Amino acid sequence: MSRRTRRARAAASLAAAASVVTALIPLTAVFSPNWFAAALVAAVAVPAVGAAGRLVHNGLAILAQVAVGFAIAWWRFPGGLAGGLLPWDGAWALPGVLATARDEVLTGVVPVAVGAPLDFLLVCATALLAVVVDQLAVAARLPLVATLPLVAVFVAPQLAVPRGDDLLLALPFALALLALFATGSAPRRRRARGGRGSAMPAATIGVAIVSALATLAIAPAVPILPAGQQGLVTRPLSIDVSLDLGDDLRNTSSAEVLRVRTDAAQAPYLRLATHTGYGDDGWQVDAGASSPIAEGFPELSTNGVVGEVESRSTSTWVSDVQLEAAYLPVPENAVALEGASDGWNAMLDNRTVRSSELSSRGEAYRVDATTLAPTREQLDASPWAEAGLDAQAGNTIQVDPATGEVVTEDIPMYAAAVPDEVSGGVIGDTARSVTQGAGTPYRAALQLQEWLRSSEFSYSLETPVEDGFDGSDAQAVERFLDVREGYCVHFASTYALMARSLGIPTRVAVGYLPGTMTGDRVDDMVQYSVAADRLHAWPEVYLVGIGWMPFDPTPGIAQAQSVVRGDTAEQTAAPEPSEAPSASAEPSATPSARASNPATADDGSGDSGADAGGVLLTLGVAALVILLLCAPAAWRRILAGSRRRAADAGDIGAAWRELVAVALDAGLDPSPAESPRALGARLVAAGAGRDDVGAVVDAVERAAFAPAPPGPRALADPLRAIARALRPEDAVARFGRSLLPRSLWTRPRLVRAPSDR
Repeated sequence: MSRRTRRARAAASLAAAASVVTALIPLTAVFSPNWFAAALVAAVAVPAVGAAGRLVHNGLAILAQVAVGFAIAWWRFPGGLAGGLLPWDGAWALPGVLATARDEVLTGVVPVAVGAPLDFLLVCATALLAVVVDQLAVAARLPLVATLPLVAVFVAPQLAVPRGDDLLLALPFALALLALFATGSAPRRRRARGGRGSAMPAATIGVAIVSALATLAIAPAVPILPAGQQGLVTRPLSIDVSLDLGDDLRNTSSAEVLRVRTDAAQAPYLRLATHTGYGDDGWQVDAGASSPIAEGFPELSTNGVVGEVESRSTSTWVSDVQLEAAYLPVPENAVALEGASDGWNAMLDNRTVRSSELSSRGEAYRVDATTLAPTREQLDASPWAEAGLDAQAGNTIQVDPATGEVVTEDIPMYAAAVPDEVSGGVIGDTARSVTQGAGTPYRAALQLQEWLRSSEFSYSLETPVEDGFDGSDAQAVERFLDVREGYCVHFASTYALMARSLGIPTRVAVGYLPGTMTGDRVDDMVQYSVAADRLHAWPEVYLVGIGWMPFDPTPGIAQAQSVVRGDTAEQTAAPEPSEAPSASAEPSATPSARASNPATADDGSGDSGADAGGVLLTLGVAALVILLLCAPAAWRRILAGSRRRAADAGDIGAAWRELVAVALDAGLDPSPAESPRALGARLVAAGAGRDDVGAVVDAVERAAFAPAPPGPRALADPLRAIARALRPEDAVARFGRSLLPRSLWTRPRLVRAPSDR
């Protein structure tokens, strides 16, 4: 194998490794990235040993790659070799490891936590992909076929994490494919009579360019799986509205869920569903009566027990919904919804919107809502509620206001129902201890909120899993009260059960925290972006004479929801805890970077840590793309400088190779039958200086034919002058030539340079 062929094969192996690595990068959005370093080793090692094996014999390459693949599998396998990776004496752990890895993929939520079994599967799959690509593109010289598995791997994450165009990731992948086409299809040359040295066929170049452009379009064009359909993984934008939110909340995706604008003073919490029923298995999603959304919701009114409650009408516009759910996100106290598809139903008891046939994805609509603004005096005047004596009498509760008058209100009776073991156990005892001396339901509700938001509790997504209480039933709540670490589901469920044990009706809502400002204004209203990591759960309290009011006991949220909406400063927000929530919690232990930032969580203004991280990531990827774009030009400059220095030191072969490279970059195709003098004549005709070309050609001829080798001659300056003279005058053409120098991809068969003999 000639040195030229060895170089071509090595370049093809390098391109194969680059194409595998760039194809894998989008998968880091689907799987936590702890597996990627090992996969990178596999993607580089397999083509490298293949290239080394071909130096000895072509057949040795595949054997070396299989051996390295087995070594990598042994390295990443979570167990021993005999009886583990390989069957031995009836024992074989490999099938169980693969089954566990499959379950991690199918049941995980993006980004899927990669344990040892899934790490093993991903790294081994990378090694196998590298073997296939290297054998197809380098050994079989079928780069077009090799791109098929690469493109499949690259676009697969779009089935799980639709993030938009992904051009920053598609561009380096497209460049790697172009390099794979260029290096993988050119080694076989043909010698035509009087013809030119064979370069990469024009058809292959065309296919490479078309494939690269197609790659840029594939990522955004891949269709998204319908709601409920199983794909590669459970998709982050398809959530479970039950209170089993652990996996969804551990999704740190910043993918946009929707955009919202409102004529209210601030962006609202958006509810998807509520949970009022409570049983042995914890909280249940509300069902109940419904009607077509076109008929709207019942009128929102109060019974006058605390006097006339001030209310304001607001409108909220929701658009660009990327959420796959059977619910539409709506603000509290919705009264009408317009613009959504036919088939959505208004849930009359809880003022949410759902459908058994439609998905929220792609919907755009307006929600009119009534915002209640009771005064502090009215909140304090709300009396205690007691369940009606006759459970069959209907959805009513009996009220004993300060006047002694009995009033009934239409709310579900089970909103105050709680098992005896809850009210008479640890949960009830703790609630009574915390709210001792509260006097009114509202003050008790505030004291519960303040206590849970105090420094005695901290936010953690991992502790409930590690300690085995990741749920919302009474046992999980009791364990949470002991450990005092959990996430929003635990805080909301604990709050709701503690309040019920005091006789205060409660329910738990699931939805999204207010979004962050986009900087855009639509119809003179600020537009907010709500990301997937804003998913949240919070309790709502029923205050007699007022209605359902939201609270938020989860620490790490900048402020609890405003439950007092009077006009005075004293009445505009719920009192903050006397002690600030723990400031020592790690960022990973908060609902999201935006949710935990006291400066931004409620009003959505400013930049969050997650936004800053996204900016840095974008800048990093942009820098990588720029480096990849500049790499061919930089490598060409390095080669040119090295050859010129060698030429000045007496290496005439280096001078000849640089002269040929300059001709190729200028669009001249040297012929295998062409002498150095003939090539020099064409260079002069193209604009190069006669003296400069003559100096190089004369040195080459003397080195080839003189009886004694010539002494060192200064050829760097003539070579530099020739390259400068052949540069295009047009700046665009000059930039295009330097971006992808032809001399890096095309190597014609010529008369050997003197140093090659």
